[in-house]
Amino acid sequence: MKRSKLDWKVLLFLYALSSVLLWEWFIPIVDLTDFGHPSLFIIYLVLFFALTLLQLPWWISGTVQILYVVWAIHYMYFNKLWISIAVTGYILQDVQQNVLLLFQGNLGELSNLFRTLLLFVLVWMIAYLLRHWIEVRRSMMMFFGFTIIFVALLDTFTPYDATSSIVRIMIVGLVIVGCLTIIKLSGDEGLSLRPKRLLLLSLPVVLIVVSIGLLSRNAPVYPPAWPDPVPFLLSLSGAEDNVSDNGQARAGYDPDDTQLGGAFVQNNQLVFEASVDERQYWRIETKDTYTSKGWIQDKESDKELLDTGEDLWNNPVEGEVLHATLDFAEPLPFLATPYGTTKISSPEGLNLMHEMTTNRLYLLMGLQEKIEQYEMEFVEPTYILSDLQKTEMVNYETVPEDLNSYVQLPAELPERVKELALSITENETAVYDKVKAIEQYFKKNGFVYETQNVPVPDEEQDYVDQFLFDTKKGYCDNFSTSMAVMLRSVDIPTRWVKGFAPGEMAYKASGKSVYRVTNDEAHSWVEVYIPEIGWMPFEPTLGFTHPTEIEFDIPNESSEEEEIKKTVKPEVEKEKELPKKTKGSPAFDAFKQKYVWLFSQWWIYVSLFVLIVGASLIVYSKRSNWLPKWRIKQLRKLPNGRAKFEQQFTQLLQQLARTGLPKDTAMTLSNYAKLVDERYGGDRMAVLTNAYETGIYGNDWETQEWDKLNKVWEDLIISTTC
Repeated sequence: MKRSKLDWKVLLFLYALSSVLLWEWFIPIVDLTDFGHPSLFIIYLVLFFALTLLQLPWWISGTVQILYVVWAIHYMYFNKLWISIAVTGYILQDVQQNVLLLFQGNLGELSNLFRTLLLFVLVWMIAYLLRHWIEVRRSMMMFFGFTIIFVALLDTFTPYDATSSIVRIMIVGLVIVGCLTIIKLSGDEGLSLRPKRLLLLSLPVVLIVVSIGLLSRNAPVYPPAWPDPVPFLLSLSGAEDNVSDNGQARAGYDPDDTQLGGAFVQNNQLVFEASVDERQYWRIETKDTYTSKGWIQDKESDKELLDTGEDLWNNPVEGEVLHATLDFAEPLPFLATPYGTTKISSPEGLNLMHEMTTNRLYLLMGLQEKIEQYEMEFVEPTYILSDLQKTEMVNYETVPEDLNSYVQLPAELPERVKELALSITENETAVYDKVKAIEQYFKKNGFVYETQNVPVPDEEQDYVDQFLFDTKKGYCDNFSTSMAVMLRSVDIPTRWVKGFAPGEMAYKASGKSVYRVTNDEAHSWVEVYIPEIGWMPFEPTLGFTHPTEIEFDIPNESSEEEEIKKTVKPEVEKEKELPKKTKGSPAFDAFKQKYVWLFSQWWIYVSLFVLIVGASLIVYSKRSNWLPKWRIKQLRKLPNGRAKFEQQFTQLLQQLARTGLPKDTAMTLSNYAKLVDERYGGDRMAVLTNAYETGIYGNDWETQEWDKLNKVWEDLIISTTC
């Protein structure tokens, strides 16, 4: 029997949850790339499912969707709110050219417009499959599983952090699976489920899933039982055998920054574990002088001898006092502290040197290299947006501090660096807005985060100029140094900061999160002095977000200004530690060279895979419509007789089962023939069944009227496709 149609309220609920699952595919793409206008794809999903609920004819629904896609492309690429005939003609011409490129295999030359069109087609196919899985199959396990695998792979092999995403996926996915299971079981039992009854039956499932999801989000997390799989996969590729430092820097902290640039070797050796309430950037030191090749500390630092347990500053910041504990696996030359640190509270009674100009802290009497654990108190700095946007350049004239060393630039700095900085900031008035304009510049102008194939500047070449105008690819040193130099070019005091990014949360203990900070998290960023505010950190490096607390008290701020705080896996940074031996290229470089096409064109493979799977599933789901016609053509080629008729009868039984009228094992062929004829009219099934029983049980195949039976069979099996 055919499945009963679901109530529109139930469908609306399931479509909404399915859209949430689908959107989890887009979140990492938006996070990792310069993907624009994601809201237009959300609107398309809403439009698709709305048209589905309205049950409009396919040609009306298809026309509306095509018009929307054309309008969206008008809006995205031509900034037009209305569809233009001229622009539509250009779009059609572009599609025609790109289709030729597609068939020629020139995938790298496809235009962005055509790729956007392919993405809309991909979203349509996935949405259609979601509808099929909900309304026909009533099972979402396949899409649920693919979503988990996709997000887990991105979490493992990219900077994307899926900590929150995986919880959302599990909650939403299990709720969908639970509801569809209840619907499927009720259909098998012939029960009718109205929305209220379904809600009551699903309520325990929803409560259990949501409770477990929220509990797991806040429950203690133990360290992983298995090691990081990335080095193992690299070893399988054969790249690990060719590893040598090859004169390259190694990931990690190194106080020598006189020569920046060049690739480096990854190093996931644990440095320390930080037990703290929330993720923090761990600052070690600041530097004030840019040399065109790197950084040095030129101004002699004011020093203060303290004991652990004493306040680091005469006027401590007011606010909630937080605590952090660091357990070291590898010594550092200086203490790593979060922003707002007020004192090193434990161990007590040790001599501590505080270099205030460079923000360095270290223990005396040789204890710095030996200390395995220390605790500190800190007050997280908070900023109010309205206060930040009050200060202008003229306010620097009233600042009592000597900030000249923080606007220093080498005399040989190319003029075009200064011109670029002025062009970026000329339309802004507030100091904070100028800083944000430069910080955001790297995210919109084709810059790429890259740890391999990063050049070292020539003797006559400036490090920042090379990055801004020649390569546009690099890691944190490139981004942070370039931002600092451009800000100094417009007379905004800036200093270069070194330390560690937050690391990755490993588990929870005693109500606090424990973050594993490895050499891979060595990092650099900038601090800017804003009048009446003080030194404030900023993060220009792609893929990183500094956890700065800003209260957005100004209404109608742009979404670009108000960045959403999120946990981001830090990327690898560097330690200038030259090796003693050289044997070849580093592991990642060799691995990347072997599979560069696969990684650089991943979207093509994903799209093709989804298209193939989607097309196959659609064709398979519609087999009851096309398969009988194909079987008729095939069987017409066979000679009349017993073999052909047995195949015809078997094919007919299979087709009837596909259309929702399977033969029960306890039912005789004669009774089944009556049931079929009641549905499709006439006595065609009875004629075929009588001939079949006469042949099988009476062994009488000679007297059969084959031409008549062929015609009756074809007529009946075609009727089942209507």
